[in-house]
Amino acid sequence: MKNIIKIGTRKSKLALIQTDIVKDKIKKAFPEIEVEIVKIDTKGDQILDKSLTSFGGKGVFTAELEAELLSGAVDIAVHSAKDMPMDFPEGLGIGAVLDRADVRDTFVTTTGKKLEELEPGSIVGTSSLRRELLIKEINPYVTIKLLRGNVQTRLSKLRDGQYDGIILAAAGIERLGYEKEEGLHYQYLDPDVFLPAAGQGILAVESRVEDAEMAEILAAIHSEKAECLLMAERAFLKTIGGSCNAPAAALCREENGEFSMRAMYVKDGIHSRKTYMTVNIEDAIAEKDADSKPIAGTAVAAAVSVEEAVKTDKEITEKDTARKSKVEIAAELGISVAHEVNKGMVYLVGAGPGDEDLMTRKGLKLLREADVVVYDNLASSSLLNEVRDDAELIYAGKRSSNHHLKQYETNELLVKLALEGKNVVRLKGGDPYIFGRGGEEGQELREAGVDFEVVPGISSSYSVPAYCGIPVTHRDFASSFHVITGHEGNHKNGVSVLNYETLAKEEGTLIFLMGLKNLPNIVASLIENGKDPATPVGVLQEGTTARQRVATGTLADIVEVVKREGIKTPAITVVGDVVSLRQVLDWYGHKPLSGKSVLVTGTTSMVDRLSPILKEEGAEAISFSLIRTERMKLPELDVALKEIDKYNWIVFTSANGVECFFEEMQEIRKDIRDLAHVRFAVIGDGTKKALEEHGIFCDFIPTAYSSKDMAEAMVPHIGKDESVLLLRAEEANRVLPDALEEAGISHTCISLYHTVTDERKADELNRLIKMADYVTFASSSAVRAFVSMVDNLDEVKGKYISIGPVTTKTAQENGLSIAKTAVVYTARGMVETMIQDAVEEGQK
Repeated sequence: MKNIIKIGTRKSKLALIQTDIVKDKIKKAFPEIEVEIVKIDTKGDQILDKSLTSFGGKGVFTAELEAELLSGAVDIAVHSAKDMPMDFPEGLGIGAVLDRADVRDTFVTTTGKKLEELEPGSIVGTSSLRRELLIKEINPYVTIKLLRGNVQTRLSKLRDGQYDGIILAAAGIERLGYEKEEGLHYQYLDPDVFLPAAGQGILAVESRVEDAEMAEILAAIHSEKAECLLMAERAFLKTIGGSCNAPAAALCREENGEFSMRAMYVKDGIHSRKTYMTVNIEDAIAEKDADSKPIAGTAVAAAVSVEEAVKTDKEITEKDTARKSKVEIAAELGISVAHEVNKGMVYLVGAGPGDEDLMTRKGLKLLREADVVVYDNLASSSLLNEVRDDAELIYAGKRSSNHHLKQYETNELLVKLALEGKNVVRLKGGDPYIFGRGGEEGQELREAGVDFEVVPGISSSYSVPAYCGIPVTHRDFASSFHVITGHEGNHKNGVSVLNYETLAKEEGTLIFLMGLKNLPNIVASLIENGKDPATPVGVLQEGTTARQRVATGTLADIVEVVKREGIKTPAITVVGDVVSLRQVLDWYGHKPLSGKSVLVTGTTSMVDRLSPILKEEGAEAISFSLIRTERMKLPELDVALKEIDKYNWIVFTSANGVECFFEEMQEIRKDIRDLAHVRFAVIGDGTKKALEEHGIFCDFIPTAYSSKDMAEAMVPHIGKDESVLLLRAEEANRVLPDALEEAGISHTCISLYHTVTDERKADELNRLIKMADYVTFASSSAVRAFVSMVDNLDEVKGKYISIGPVTTKTAQENGLSIAKTAVVYTARGMVETMIQDAVEEGQK
């Protein structure tokens, strides 16, 4: 048995009082042992002007104590359990947990006003995002102001009038004896409403796991009940990946033979999710014993038993086993609660019939916010360009007759992703609830307890006919329309449930989705049941896209017409007199690039310039950025901006550079007026427009848009005593800086960004290359990305179009044969080049 125990602690008054509590308990159990308190400075106590999240989180209160513990300078360290990080250094662990004190938070004022009574704009102090969010739930009109320091410092700031009220833990107030402090008023907040931090009110003793003597001493002061509560709350935090940085709260109780737990998690810092769960302890132990194995998923082996690490030869008693079972059950409850509040949402989103512009605003918003997008083949590939840079893309559709994922696998995937805490968009062509199997996916999600929403999409049943000049209703021809699947599902037991006798008699338009292979049977069944063989029929392939094709005939001959015209899936069949209006109402596909599908591979900035022009000329622009720009944070730019007075010219070679520059200006709070003396030169209309959006009109732009043309046109006009700041991409060539150097002009060349290949899109790219009529390249980076991602260049159907000679040269070096290079090196120049090519092709 040890004769002397050294306890490490922080130096604050509250920390010392808490250490004295542990000391007194040890002395009561072992009067003969001498206890020495060792005061240690921590980073968290030294930095008081910043929030904990900005410089390290929970570890800032424990790291120095743990270092002393590992070195042997102290035997144990005392912590507020809520301040302890989730992971311990190797060799350390929780040695004892003391009974929980008051778990509540308290609102402290000098006026006696309650939190909900404060006037709008009143200042409330806290350093906790959890408390800030809960304060706003009670009174959304107050102003939150950072509050750091020990309890005495915080109360002093309150008395000085810096705050109208502050939030403190009740346990700390009571341990300090301040609960009856004159001039202070306390509003104790209901812990079921104002949820406390995990571990709040509990003192934990950290020790070396191999120190058997210390473990025996700590066992005498250990609270088994508090251990269960703490392990449940820490298991919750561990499962959500929480720490002092996470806006989370958890409170476990043991009452009437049950563990109950309330928790809150605000994953995005805005939207709070709360839950409440209970478990009957006796029933759970019995179930665990019946299984004869640990409860799955507890993952708390190191925390399940306080003394476990030192009980190597000692037989574990029945009491130990029962206690550990309770701790495991509590921890399992914490994990279940974490899964519940951390569940993601699944959004079953209709992408529309194929034209990306027919996507709903809500669907587009969700797509841009999603963690994961699970998409199928009927959705426009351009929509994948809208997702976040860090979003995961998963293909789950079918191509031809080959299914990538079976439906049950897709259902399971959606559940799995949601239970991992991810927000998922299930992007489906058309409308998810119209022959899209969205109902089955919704059933699976509901059964798994996963929340979901449905975002309807524009259905191909009426939009595709509209694009093909066929109204599905018309007062002279049809007062109704009927949407029917061309496939028949498994529930039909081999017998058709479609009542063709009824369908044949309907006066309205019949629309069969899918089922092109079943067309002969559909036609025959309608005729057999009395439908006039002369009834007009249209079969519409890939409507609303550049590949839209239409075959028209009658019930009597449509099968042969479709075969002769080579119509392929996906296609829909329209039966009814409205089809006869097609020649009069046909409106789509009469522009210079109509019927042409163009794969636009550049950065988002380039895609946003090129795609709208292509659409104006009738093309289907597949916006599919293979590269994205990542801003580079280089100290050279900060230096240049601080010394901006020495530069006479700033040169931008791309719109991306302009955006990166002004983002940096904003971040360092550099005023645009500081640029008043500078002249600006840019390459290209896109760069010129980007600069104008920031209120600056360029002083120089070459007539031809390349670094070579800029060097030839601009360098001779720059004075020898002038200085140039050249801002560009990391991958840019050396033409312009070499020209400046050769001319003896002082210049600083800084890379603002570099390009990164978007490997997520490789699978979809290898499908698109077989369909696109043109593939555009607006930079060498796009060429290199394309070549690296395409599995077989021989499968590329379309012609390659380049923005200029530099890009063309890179393409040729990479084995690509450029069909045409734009004469004018702009988005408009590329479109004009494609129009010229399409005209020449039509003349052959």
